[in-house]
Amino acid sequence: MSCSYEPSRLATRFSVAPSVPSASFLLPAFALLLAFALQLGTPHCLAAQTLDPGELAERLRTGMEEADISGDDDTLGRMAILARRAVTAFPDDALLNHYMGYALYLRAGRTMETDTGAAHALLEEAGSYLERSIEIEPIAESHALLSSSLGMRIDGPVSAMSLGGASGAAMDRAKAMGPGNPRVRLLEGISAFHAPNTFGGGHEVALEHFLAAIELFAEDAPQPPLPAWGHAETYAWLGQTHVALGQVEAARTAYERALELEPGYVWVREVLLRALGG
Repeated sequence: MSCSYEPSRLATRFSVAPSVPSASFLLPAFALLLAFALQLGTPHCLAAQTLDPGELAERLRTGMEEADISGDDDTLGRMAILARRAVTAFPDDALLNHYMGYALYLRAGRTMETDTGAAHALLEEAGSYLERSIEIEPIAESHALLSSSLGMRIDGPVSAMSLGGASGAAMDRAKAMGPGNPRVRLLEGISAFHAPNTFGGGHEVALEHFLAAIELFAEDAPQPPLPAWGHAETYAWLGQTHVALGQVEAARTAYERALELEPGYVWVREVLLRALGG
């Protein structure tokens, strides 16, 4: 990340602009974040500016994206720690709450296959931070991630009744707020990929969402530190959908495109492509 980053006007509006905080708040907050920034290997130029929520949000945005693409669980864990400390210091900053929720969401996805209970606990906590972010200053991605966090906790008829409606309502709000947002369409596609046809899901439906998301990414240019993830991930899910539909060569093409966008995408290179064989 460049150390010359200056928060944009768009980014600044997501940060609470307090009246003049007392020194009794500023000094502990600065010491807390400086200590953890240094511990987590954050560049000195960032550590010196840790009282800027926009700079923290940008560090979290880029750090989590890099960790997710590289499959680096340790770095993702450190980003989650930094996010938690940032939210502790700036509890009323919408983007910091958003990235705290996103960090927990990513960790839950990596935990789901090995420890469902732990994954559900992470998703529930993620939802609380995303709800807080929405309460302060909503963005489409917060609604969409909240929808996914709720949907991923469904594990039977009982939870479907209690969580399904809330998940659908959150996705409806995401689409209303960001009808051209590719990350919203991507998450809607992932939901459809896992949902049965009787509930409006299925692989054909998912395929439509992923193809639409790819078109939207062509015009996607969010200003830092707003969310910008998902382009290569969309091709990864498109490939999996092609596999489910028996379209192996189309899947391979999608995976190769994902690697063109993110050459270090471990999930695609080491898992998805190998699963195709050949």
